[in-house]
Amino acid sequence: MDSVDAQTAFQKLTSGEYEVAESLYSKLLETDAQNQEFLANRAECNYKLSKFENCLNDVKLLMSQNPTNHVEAFISGGKAATKLEKYEDAYYCYKAGLKIVPKHTEIIEDLRELQKIIIKDVEAKGAACEEKSYNAVEFCAQDPYPGDVDLFKLEVEILEKKFKIKTETFPQKPFDNLVQQRVAQATMAGHNCMQVGKWKEAQKCLTTALLLDPNNYVVRRLRSEASYNLDEVTATFQDLWLIPKVKRTTDTWKLGGKILMKLDLLVLAEFWFRKATQTTPANCKDDEPKILFQKCRVKRLYGPLTTDFPIRVDFTEYGRAIFATEDIPEGEIVFDDSPLVFGKVFDTVHYKTNIESCDHCAQSLLSPQEYFMETFSTMENDLRELVLKYWPNTKPIYCKKCKKVKYCSTDCRSRGWESYHELICPSRSSATARLFKISEHLGKEPDETGTMVEVWDGHFSPLILARIWATIVTTAKSMARESGDIIPTKEQWAIAKSPYRKFIAYGNNSVEKEHKEMKNLFREIFADCGDGVSYDITDAEFNGRYYQAVCNLQVFSSPWTPYHKFLETLGKSEQDEDQTLRLLKFLKEKPPSSNVCGMFPLHACLNHSCLNNVEVSDGFVHDKGGVTVRAKRNIQKGEEIFTTYIDTAMARKLRRAWLYKSFNFWCKCPRCQVEGDDASTCTKCGKKAAEGKKFPGCGKCQKAWYCSVACQKCAWKQGHKVACSTEHSKTSYG
Repeated sequence: MDSVDAQTAFQKLTSGEYEVAESLYSKLLETDAQNQEFLANRAECNYKLSKFENCLNDVKLLMSQNPTNHVEAFISGGKAATKLEKYEDAYYCYKAGLKIVPKHTEIIEDLRELQKIIIKDVEAKGAACEEKSYNAVEFCAQDPYPGDVDLFKLEVEILEKKFKIKTETFPQKPFDNLVQQRVAQATMAGHNCMQVGKWKEAQKCLTTALLLDPNNYVVRRLRSEASYNLDEVTATFQDLWLIPKVKRTTDTWKLGGKILMKLDLLVLAEFWFRKATQTTPANCKDDEPKILFQKCRVKRLYGPLTTDFPIRVDFTEYGRAIFATEDIPEGEIVFDDSPLVFGKVFDTVHYKTNIESCDHCAQSLLSPQEYFMETFSTMENDLRELVLKYWPNTKPIYCKKCKKVKYCSTDCRSRGWESYHELICPSRSSATARLFKISEHLGKEPDETGTMVEVWDGHFSPLILARIWATIVTTAKSMARESGDIIPTKEQWAIAKSPYRKFIAYGNNSVEKEHKEMKNLFREIFADCGDGVSYDITDAEFNGRYYQAVCNLQVFSSPWTPYHKFLETLGKSEQDEDQTLRLLKFLKEKPPSSNVCGMFPLHACLNHSCLNNVEVSDGFVHDKGGVTVRAKRNIQKGEEIFTTYIDTAMARKLRRAWLYKSFNFWCKCPRCQVEGDDASTCTKCGKKAAEGKKFPGCGKCQKAWYCSVACQKCAWKQGHKVACSTEHSKTSYG
């Protein structure tokens, strides 16, 4: 194709011959795939032809190149995405257009309409439950973990040997009236002391009663309460331990669990809290035993992960949450985290020019040709030789079987094969080959007519779910081999699944119905895992793993790329100084990313706030790509650590609708509580403005409106000051 063809294509576009123009631009893009003008014009043709999916794909590719013009293409992309009901894609298309022309009238109007559509859609589905919040504890199981029986026995031994807790019985003595009277008097005296907080005196009185009647379990329970308030942990538990199981009340089990948590005997503590839950009357609404159980389980799961960081993970009414254990200054690292599993990301926000990365460690495989692009072939020969001399070897190592999946080293290839790839390698079966094709085409495959149709609408690669199941299977099979078996036992399966217990899976819809074809494909792949082993992907299993990915995936890329290694090596060289200086003009500010998305155990515990106090950025963790969580402002000891799940620049009503649509909750963070939706209603008291009138807004943020100075001052004191000032002093890291 020469310049005449490009001119002809443009003429056909401007004259309204969109089919001819689209065909010409497609041919032009075959030889110049990154040409922004061709992409923008073909997107316009596709929109005019009502090929909305094709239009959106062109605009996504255009967006990945960060263009400085072609606003009209982003408008078309936004309109196309809206037609497809892909509202998030539409939002980011319009945002990309506003980066080029910040006050573009048509984009602003389209954004307003988009907001109305989103809000109307959400209100129709969720208005009835807007102010309701789910009970997080109801979504959490209390089933024992594999190996808990052995740990239970070990902790009982620790109780007996380290803490000197005795298991003993007392012979039943016949009491005369005088002894019974003395027991009653001592008990009453102890109870009276407890009523006024005289715990030491109460303990003495109750000890007197127990010396006379050691099998009086009511008195023993009372004395445990007195000892507990004196912070005598061992004495408290000794009394509780001596009460027979059949005599233990819900409160007894509950208090025993609290003591065991203090003693760091978490398996025993879980047992006691589980018993407290089971003995709670059906008509009782007390959730404390369930909450205490989850607090214990969270401590057990996440305690080992937080030892190197100034944080702790706890369980709240909204589920898991992270809190600061010391003051954390602005800019300091709060924690970093490595992914348990990762894969390709399909979403618009992180849709970049495709820079490959290692399938096992996510290390970028950026080549000098990809970094320098067209300038690589035009720079002087000696500079090109200099680049090739110092640029690290990024030639990918391919899977020996499929020749498709890429790794950065033979070690990663070997580890990947053993961990998961053997089961999902495209060479293994027609089903695995099909799965890889669907992932390569971002969730699409051709139908009978050859038209590409969507079979997977997730914003993440379906290979992520396949890797989870493959990892579980290979782990279980490995344990079986070590024990001399072929088929894994029920306990071995449970142990293999246990790492994924750290990730919640919450969603309203039954996705196995919407993704029936993909569910059946996964079932076909894992029906035969070799050696007679199969993995049963039930509807519940499919739903659970899908929502684990939806609720927990975080985009990341390795921050230490071949470009950085190149600069480091070049900087250490004492030769080629003249050439190095000449090369500087070809170096860009930042290399393109190789984005993937992963599930991070600690990061997944972060809750959302529109007034977030941390920011998440790419990190280098354990010599691999991961995430770093850094303080956005000073964080006080005991304060909860909040990230944000969405673009918080959106208006309150849209933010809340978006969060409900995507994450199934209505945000009630401090910022959402002090901001309003429009100027017709007082944000503080709810008073309506007269018809055709509007209330004045906050002079700083213009996101709250008040009917009076009194309401404004009251709201300022009650939290708007913090939200407003924080929102206008944002800091960005990474």
